Amino acid sequence: MTGSANGLHLGLSLLALCPLVKAADGRNDTSERHRDGWVSQPDGRGTFDILWSCLFTIFLCTWVSLHLNVPATHEQYRHLFFRKMRWMVQSILAPEFVLAFATGQKAEAKKSIEQFKDLDLPRENTSRTVDSALSRRSRLQDVGRRVSTLYQKVDMKLHGEEKDTKWTIRHAFYANMGGFVLQPRESAAFPINGKQLHWLIKRGYVAYPKMTAKDVWDKSKADGFQKSLTCLQTGWFIIQIVGRAIQKLPITTLELTTLSFVLCTLVMFSQWANKPLDVESPTVLTSSKSIAEILIEAGPAASQPFKQTPLDFIDNQSPSWLTEVQPHLRFRTGPRTRPLPRLTNDRFPVIGAGPDAVFLFLFTMAYCGLHFVAWDFSFPTPLERDLWRAASIAIAACAFIFWVCETYQDGHRLGRWERWYAKLFHDDRNGRINTMEKNRRNRRFIPVWEVIVMTPVTVVYTVARTYIVVEAFLSQRSLPVGAFTTVQWSEFVPHF
Repeated sequence: MTGSANGLHLGLSLLALCPLVKAADGRNDTSERHRDGWVSQPDGRGTFDILWSCLFTIFLCTWVSLHLNVPATHEQYRHLFFRKMRWMVQSILAPEFVLAFATGQKAEAKKSIEQFKDLDLPRENTSRTVDSALSRRSRLQDVGRRVSTLYQKVDMKLHGEEKDTKWTIRHAFYANMGGFVLQPRESAAFPINGKQLHWLIKRGYVAYPKMTAKDVWDKSKADGFQKSLTCLQTGWFIIQIVGRAIQKLPITTLELTTLSFVLCTLVMFSQWANKPLDVESPTVLTSSKSIAEILIEAGPAASQPFKQTPLDFIDNQSPSWLTEVQPHLRFRTGPRTRPLPRLTNDRFPVIGAGPDAVFLFLFTMAYCGLHFVAWDFSFPTPLERDLWRAASIAIAACAFIFWVCETYQDGHRLGRWERWYAKLFHDDRNGRINTMEKNRRNRRFIPVWEVIVMTPVTVVYTVARTYIVVEAFLSQRSLPVGAFTTVQWSEFVPHF
């Protein structure tokens, strides 16, 4: 009885489904008779579209644009990866400061080019003594080396083997990023920068590196696809923002923040255009002299114990966060061995008072002012809008205070105020200025007053900048309806 009842129940259920199946079959026939071709996407964009476009653009701007210095020979890939990740985070929190590093490195490269102009011909004199330069025999040997070098150049030119090894901006970037490592006799190797290399070459301790600008660029791991992709993405992003502004469509705070990264990236690309990217191994320059012999022959200038490398009396890599500020804060990161196994990436830029400094100041203030564009944007709550306004004012004020303090202290480091005073009032104090220049390296690059002033400024800037970044993402939870409307590109096409 129970089985019969179940069978009857199943049969009735199937009969009840028949009309539905027939109706569905009828709809199927209708859909097959009416076909569509290409179907466009809905007229609008979603939250995911905004997030993906901004995040992808920020990643390209902060990862691909970073041109870090040459790592130490013993470092592994994980060290390089995490170092680049730290600089990527720093680029997100303070892109204008990374741009300042790039501008400073370019300024130092230009100075290196001017400095190398006084080298007549590449030569090496490993048998040099302290007073040999004053002897007639040394002068005759020097003339012989010049004639020999000139003969070699003529011979190479006749056989079509001449290479243009003159010192270019690529050479300067490569040297200042730790691309050359000095290997003295019976001494530990250590990286040198362009100023130290110039000193060694001029005194014959090492030979002039026979590298062309192309040879230097071959060391670079620059990926044309990555840079092309970054340029295309950033270009398209700018076009979209401009299109939305023209059609008076709402722009989100995340898009405005991303636009600031894009502008900084484009300028960084121009500043680092001639700096090799991701160089993994340096060029070793050997010397037949030991480092002890080099220091003894350098005289009293090299008598002080070194802090970074044995050639600190030429250039001590100051000022730097890792080597000068960090020890006072008792941080435990950064190179701990001496001599330094690599040149750090955070040497504070000593740009001077030229066009580079003026450009960097104007661009930094323009970048800070870009956040004021969102002054009247629609925020999820009035409190968030007020905090954004306060953070925008704080960022601009902190950047201005930093520029004033650093410009003032930089003038003392380089003796700029003394020279300007002498020129302005015709005050003949050459002796005083020369003494100041000789003792400049013994001064503290970061005095106590600057630490006291800049500590609260740095804290305020960090808090304000962090809020700007966090709020840019939090505001995506509630956006105006117009923010999801796409740009009508057809309106930009002329109609006849």
